Amino acid sequence: MVRGEGTVIARGVSPQDAFDFVLDPAQYTKADTKMVWVTKITDTSDGMIAREDGRFLGRFPGSVVTRYRWERPSRIDVTLEHGVPERLHAWFDIDAVDGGTRIHHVEELDLGHGVLGRLHDLVARRWFADAVRKEVDEIARLLEAGERGRGPVA
Repeated sequence: MVRGEGTVIARGVSPQDAFDFVLDPAQYTKADTKMVWVTKITDTSDGMIAREDGRFLGRFPGSVVTRYRWERPSRIDVTLEHGVPERLHAWFDIDAVDGGTRIHHVEELDLGHGVLGRLHDLVARRWFADAVRKEVDEIARLLEAGERGRGPVA
């Protein structure tokens, strides 16, 4: 399994601003270099089912189907519904703090598939951790620069 994590304080930003940014593919893909696009398939009572198109190791195209669950504006939880990885879990915790918003993001990916999965973990571990940390830093930078999102995709 590979894991990436990052925490930032976005100054002058509300939790709703951060929540809407993360759930707007046009904005989020500016920060997440692993992600190409998110397409909503259907709404659910607590979020949505979506197809995520991305770049594996920043190079190889691939897609997964994920379930998004959210508690507006404080939590977004994403789990794998269908795709090559054995397990995918990502989440955002978004909290108001003095002067801004704390954004804590974690991504965990377990490719599985025996030796292939273990090889992936050896090759991808550092890249994945760095990519998630940079993603969170870029979300804060863009929000502080005035970028805003529309919220969950239509």
